[in-house]
Amino acid sequence: MRPALFLAALALLAPTLALAEVECHAPMDNWQPVAALKAEVAKLGLTVIKIRADDGCYHVKATDQDGNPVEAVFDPQTLQLLASSDADHETRDHDEKGQN
Repeated sequence: MRPALFLAALALLAPTLALAEVECHAPMDNWQPVAALKAEVAKLGLTVIKIRADDGCYHVKATDQDGNPVEAVFDPQTLQLLASSDADHETRDHDEKGQN
């Protein structure tokens, strides 16, 4: 998906919870390596500034193509984007059952 289209789609989703409230529950043995996460973030058109683990998830601080700050939370096992925010928007994705 094109980065601009992706960011536009994120902006249309209704914000529900803060990034800090997202939790992941995958055992650390099942986590994807940071290198794989960096590749996934790059596919979204973002440049990684910092990656940390918190609440069992990967939390990424990055910039978009225009240099704007973006924060995102990824499931460490699937590398699925769970939530993201920029200066103007915050979104949280849910799977079909409403779980993370």
